[in-house]
Amino acid sequence: MDNQQNPFVESQAQKISNLTSRLLPIVDGLTAKIRLICIMGLLVTLWLVVWFFWLKHYAWWLAATAGTIALIPTLILARFWWALAELKNLPDIAGQMVGDAKSELRESVQNLRAGKVPKLGLLSAGKGLWSVGSMVVELRELAGSYLSIATLANPFMLVLGVISVFSVLGLLIISIGLAFFAF
Repeated sequence: MDNQQNPFVESQAQKISNLTSRLLPIVDGLTAKIRLICIMGLLVTLWLVVWFFWLKHYAWWLAATAGTIALIPTLILARFWWALAELKNLPDIAGQMVGDAKSELRESVQNLRAGKVPKLGLLSAGKGLWSVGSMVVELRELAGSYLSIATLANPFMLVLGVISVFSVLGLLIISIGLAFFAF
């Protein structure tokens, strides 16, 4: 039965590997572009605060309010950047979990076939808890990646992301106009 199931599992693993090898360069390029837009958003926000407070001598609370409002689209894009960066690690995390589970299952089956029934003692219970603890850590990493995927798959967040890109680019144009024409 194992011989019949292995080609199927290996073909599925090969398909997943091919898919990730095609998607990871796209995700990497998109991550770099969003990071650049986030950096531009931070610089534009800083410039707007400087323009409001030091160059035009508006009140500090007005400069802080304008900076906070200008920072919101950058923070939304930073969440997308973080999600895409986590998405790049998903194949490694999933591969580690599958490898660990497969090796532990194989070891358990070999022990049962050999007649080595584990006795429930303090040492074996501690080893089991250690194994469960390491799997929980891996599961937490995988859950973080799934939450990142949820950010990327949520239509509301996608719309906010597109609006944020246009907002940062609009703020960039406005800040250039302020730099050259509003002194």
